[in-house]
Amino acid sequence: MTKNMKRVRRQSFTLVEVIAVLLVIAILAAVAAPKFVSMATEARNGVARAGINEAKASLSVAFAKAYLTAQGGTVTTNAVMVAANLGTNPVTFGDITVNLTEATGNIAVAAVAVKGTTVTGITDTWNLPTGY
Repeated sequence: MTKNMKRVRRQSFTLVEVIAVLLVIAILAAVAAPKFVSMATEARNGVARAGINEAKASLSVAFAKAYLTAQGGTVTTNAVMVAANLGTNPVTFGDITVNLTEATGNIAVAAVAVKGTTVTGITDTWNLPTGY
């Protein structure tokens, strides 16, 4: 070797360093992915609850309409359903689909889907006002 030849040193990462970085990224992804899925489900359930509240608000407006139609007489849940003019189940409010089930003195409202994704266990009840 001659004196003028210098050893060239390459500036790059070693295989061990690259594997270490990939391992850290994999661990972070494994921890973050379930949290993200949980947040998406939570958000979907929140939207479903908003849809149920929208349905209950529509039923309250329909009650007022039925009360005026009955000219102060007795209003039944059937009269409210007719005045609401929501059609048959399932009923859609924007991206939210709900089912309405009429009973004596109340109407059960259950969320069915949000943007086509099925939701379960999100329910509430609209009660027929009394003492009017």
